[in-house]
Amino acid sequence: MDFKIIVDASIAVKWYIRDEIDAGKAIALLLDYEKGKIKLIVPALFYYEAGNAINTAVMRKRITEEEGRGIIKDMLESDLEISASDKLIPVAYMYAREYAISLYDASYLAAAKEHTAVLYTADKKFYNSVKDKKAFVKWIGDYKRVQS
Repeated sequence: MDFKIIVDASIAVKWYIRDEIDAGKAIALLLDYEKGKIKLIVPALFYYEAGNAINTAVMRKRITEEEGRGIIKDMLESDLEISASDKLIPVAYMYAREYAISLYDASYLAAAKEHTAVLYTADKKFYNSVKDKKAFVKWIGDYKRVQS
């Protein structure tokens, strides 16, 4: 499997909270991963960011406490490849400065560079900051299923 994709936490939220915009596209990406058609890679901070988003969903009563705990458990049991965050920091810092984005968002760019991968996001602000400068950054709404 040569098709590598970096996903950010905004994608993971759509895997679990199905009323999100473009959740169907995010789920299609996840199904392609589960069928072995693509490889998913994330920086370690992905789990903290996704966990924070789930915590926020519980606080806003979009999901129950029990659902939140189940989602966290499910995420931690996933076998997504984790890109070493400490190796990403210098490149992420460069991207953060260059594009005036958070180091967190820039970490996903650095992971994509490190793995020569495509990066999918559902974070509109982040996407708009880099879409015209980094062709490997894609909007989740544009995801197309991988054909066998």
